Amino acid sequence: MPDIDIKAQALSDARARILKLQEQMTDKILQMAVEVEKLMEVVPLSEAKAFLKARCYLPSTELSTYMGFAKTLKGSEGVLREARTSFRVVKALVSADESVRTEVLERMEIGAQIDTKDIVSIGRKLAAAKLTPKEALAAYQRKVLSAAARKRSKESHAALRAEVATFVDILRRLWLELVPESDELRAGLRHRAGQLLMKFESLYGAEHLPADEITQTHREYPVAIAHHALRQFRDGLFGGDFGYGITAGDATTKAIDALQPYTGKVAAEFGKVRERKQPLDVVEGLRPRVLELCAGGGGMALGFEQAGFRHVALIEYNKNAVATLRKNRPEWNVVQADVRKVDFTQYRRHRIDVLCGGLPCTPFSTVGQRKGKEDANDLLMEGVRAVQETEPKAFLFENVEGLLHARHADYVAALLRKLSKAGYQTEIHRINARDCGVAQDRSRIMIVGFRKNLKGVFRMPPKFPKMAKNMGDVLADLMGSNGWSGVDNWVRMMRERPEFDRAGKQIGIGALSDTIRGYQGSAHEGEARRAMKNGVSYAPPAKAAPTNEEALRRGFIPCLTNPMRARLQGFPDAWQFVGGLGPVADQIGNAVAPPVAQAMGLAMYSALKGLNIDWEAMISRSSRDEHAVRRMTISPPSMIAEHTPSHLSANSAIREESY
Repeated sequence: MPDIDIKAQALSDARARILKLQEQMTDKILQMAVEVEKLMEVVPLSEAKAFLKARCYLPSTELSTYMGFAKTLKGSEGVLREARTSFRVVKALVSADESVRTEVLERMEIGAQIDTKDIVSIGRKLAAAKLTPKEALAAYQRKVLSAAARKRSKESHAALRAEVATFVDILRRLWLELVPESDELRAGLRHRAGQLLMKFESLYGAEHLPADEITQTHREYPVAIAHHALRQFRDGLFGGDFGYGITAGDATTKAIDALQPYTGKVAAEFGKVRERKQPLDVVEGLRPRVLELCAGGGGMALGFEQAGFRHVALIEYNKNAVATLRKNRPEWNVVQADVRKVDFTQYRRHRIDVLCGGLPCTPFSTVGQRKGKEDANDLLMEGVRAVQETEPKAFLFENVEGLLHARHADYVAALLRKLSKAGYQTEIHRINARDCGVAQDRSRIMIVGFRKNLKGVFRMPPKFPKMAKNMGDVLADLMGSNGWSGVDNWVRMMRERPEFDRAGKQIGIGALSDTIRGYQGSAHEGEARRAMKNGVSYAPPAKAAPTNEEALRRGFIPCLTNPMRARLQGFPDAWQFVGGLGPVADQIGNAVAPPVAQAMGLAMYSALKGLNIDWEAMISRSSRDEHAVRRMTISPPSMIAEHTPSHLSANSAIREESY
């Protein structure tokens, strides 16, 4: 008996708690609807949408429900609250017909428990009630016949997709030279394309959009582009040796990719590779093109290079940063210019894949004067102009988290409106350098946009906990390069120190550097406390590693040199900065951490090409030398560069995709 009483009490208590939580969740939904309604009363609809998505992080799937609540469910709050209505039911009611909504609310009033299936069922019954018996019977018969036709059609579609997938696989193997090419094979494949075309037209008809009108946003894109591709293959009208180019003379865009969407299959994973020795220029044209603004000391440029991109141009105003870029990459097209005075239309002909830039962030930095849009150094709107004039497929702008502060909400909303009007879908994401294997707690936002007519789905890079590093291990050799005998104890302290996030939650063991900033000639207020807490001093930069003599001084704390700061940013040791102590410190502190840029570049590559990235292969593959970073088109090296000098070889082996 006691066991039964305990069980009954537990069930009773659980029910009470759950009902209470359901009531609270319904209240939050209703409160959210009220807040959204208030906003829409004073702000235009488009601006309200942009604000709720960008500043309140409200998903699009929820946005329409809250914005439609006032028109459809206002006045029914009491019924919804009493029924402890879930968000899914509220969403279904907002989108339902008025008659369905009325019926559901009436049932709720008398105590009925309603879920989304009930709403669908009520809708069907109300629609059927409007029919006569004969009309209802005819509707049922049509439904049965349609189901049978759909089943047969589904089987036919599946069979044809499988045949097209096999055809695509053969073509791709030919393009990669995995199978020998011959006149007989080419003739056979053209004949096979003709057979597939006949089956295709029997299912979909022979009339489709002209090739010059096919866009990826069109609902019939996979069918229309596949029909065009099969006809072109059958007639031998594609460019390249055997239809590898979309048009004659175009060997950079593979026509076989036009058939990939129809197969319903994902292309082979990016990162599965095979070795093949050829000169670099064979695949140079295949690399996506990037144009960079405010390139600085090369952090983002190096990361995008590691991700497999080819630079059309890098625009930078600072003479020392320009010299750094040219010294490390003489072949890059580095343009010394003020972005405010550049006519970006000249780059439109290059068909830019990604426009990127670490646009100056001091207007929004929490450690600066935070003038925002009033700051002369604010170049974000120049980035918008560059997007409008170059018309890239996508863009990526890095900035500080301060941009998302409430005081800048109107500025962010205006930014998003301009980008949307230019034809781009824009998202704002956060990323921390520590999650890319950098021994630094450096949180930044990434403003990412893609043309609305592109089919690619952008996903942020995953986190890489296996690559976590601490300051001690990263800087051990540099910190001890002047014979400081206390370096081992310092390294051990760095290894063993627990690390916490901003909420006070422990995220691991091993000291992370604070955010590396630009040059500070004298320590800011609180810098001494910061140095004591971290076991290392950041300002001003040291000219050399510590010595035993320095370590004897009262209150000694080792100070970071510029090479140490560069390594903590993820730069390879072989990357040489030009300028004095201050200018070099600025280049390092203002840079996008190269591993972060590489991760973002790979994510952009994935979305643009519709490829899945084998992240494990990407991050575990050793970067044997710096030339490998530059030449590996499909298979970039590990995310963190080795701290060793590189030895370049002009005609080394390159890697290509294998399927």
